[in-house]
Amino acid sequence: IYEFPHVAVSTLAYQYTRKPPKLVKPRENVIVRLCSIECNFAEPLTHDSNRTFRDDIVGWSKICNRVYIWDYTTDFRHYVQPHPNYYILGDNIRFFVEHGVRGIFEQGAYQSYGSEMAEMRAWVLAKLLWDPYQDDHALIREFLDGYFGHAAPHIDAHLKSVVASAKAADASIGCFSGHDAAFLTADLLLASARTLEAAALAVEGVEDLAARVAVAKLPVSYVTLLRWDELRARADETGQAWLLPDDRGEAFDAFAEVYEANGMTHLAEHNRDLEWLRAECSAGE
Repeated sequence: IYEFPHVAVSTLAYQYTRKPPKLVKPRENVIVRLCSIECNFAEPLTHDSNRTFRDDIVGWSKICNRVYIWDYTTDFRHYVQPHPNYYILGDNIRFFVEHGVRGIFEQGAYQSYGSEMAEMRAWVLAKLLWDPYQDDHALIREFLDGYFGHAAPHIDAHLKSVVASAKAADASIGCFSGHDAAFLTADLLLASARTLEAAALAVEGVEDLAARVAVAKLPVSYVTLLRWDELRARADETGQAWLLPDDRGEAFDAFAEVYEANGMTHLAEHNRDLEWLRAECSAGE
């Protein structure tokens, strides 16, 4: 620190190193970056399910004046499936700011286009990092109106349904959830398919908006492809409309067309791409 006073040394407080020490503290040029990988992303950090991570931030802030955060904003096991963290983003950034955090890195699906609502998260997070005390719910509505046009109310209704299902499931949602996560109920997916079809009809004929809605429809189609028999059976049992092609192969082809048109390359962080999904769909036939 004395020989190179302008050099900062960064280290991770990650998993087994996350808890602050009891007897030592970092020098003033040391950046301690806490990672939120174990958190419940269905709830803000102030929720009791995130108490241990919250306590660690508070502990580090007492002994370190350069606390940074490595936060996670997507589902790394399934980039494309619904991930209901939309309405906690503002609460968490404000919590970081109010507890001495000096730097925030928000990690999304870094390998590919097309992850669920990626553009919305990026825009909202950029706004909040500039001014954390903006109304994040209003920012989401502003983005949806500007990005989806007349389809915005339907996209908004879909997102709120996903969050409501997560609340009802009352289960922790990490950043490596399965496609059978408790909140992804068959009824939610079937209802969201109808809502998103209404979004598509609302911008039919408007090329740029229709293309954006097509991407927004992928998360529900993706989970449906992976749970095809269950979703078909539930639709038949309850008389709910089935909006995908009757043939699973045709439904996969429709998904693949949007995937490829939008330059998507990864469905997950590790070893899951379009060919993986094709094999999953073929194995279930």
